[in-house]
Amino acid sequence: MSTVPLKLSEAIDWVGVRVPVWTAAGAAIGVEATQMANLSALHASAQSLKAEYDALKAELEAKGEEYRQAATSMRSTASGLVVQIRGFARTTPNPPAIFTQAQLPQPADPTPAPPPGTPEGFKVELLQSGALRFSFKCDHPGGVKAVTYRVLRQDASQTPYVFLTNAKKRSFEDDTLAGDSTVVTYLVTAQTTTKDGNPAYFTVRFGAGNQAQIVAQGAVGQGEAG
Repeated sequence: MSTVPLKLSEAIDWVGVRVPVWTAAGAAIGVEATQMANLSALHASAQSLKAEYDALKAELEAKGEEYRQAATSMRSTASGLVVQIRGFARTTPNPPAIFTQAQLPQPADPTPAPPPGTPEGFKVELLQSGALRFSFKCDHPGGVKAVTYRVLRQDASQTPYVFLTNAKKRSFEDDTLAGDSTVVTYLVTAQTTTKDGNPAYFTVRFGAGNQAQIVAQGAVGQGEAG
């Protein structure tokens, strides 16, 4: 660790404290008057230049804030005008001509988002409340957003599926199972506001001691759902 601080502002303060002490001690500590005069002059110069630097730095920071505010206001105004020009172009018989004249790129036709993915990798967990918590994976193509998961349940083979929940995450809980349930099948479908993905099913078998086990799962069309 350096005796004289490496940080220059701290070094100036450190030397400033010792210049009068070393000057007074002089030969008793092995330093000459000319050496102390030189150090004192260097300290005064460094201290003065630091004060100038600090003042310029504060001025520069203030000017930088003015610049950022002006540039932000400019950008916001320009963005508003871009929206206005695009809106005007849509009202004309030849929108491309408006975009060319305004030197703006013509908006691309929106590409319909693909359907969401297919749930897979189902897991089951028995909660202390007695409810079952299910989790799963579901990868989606690029551009697919705001996905929810519609969950249906079939309590017995060949019976209709009934709606259970719309899960916002890749997990859901079921606390509505009948106490005498032995085998149930769930149907999970990823969905957006415009499209549904390929449904997936999984079958849960209940054993002694309220144990629950997933015994079959897959995408609909790849196996029997129920």
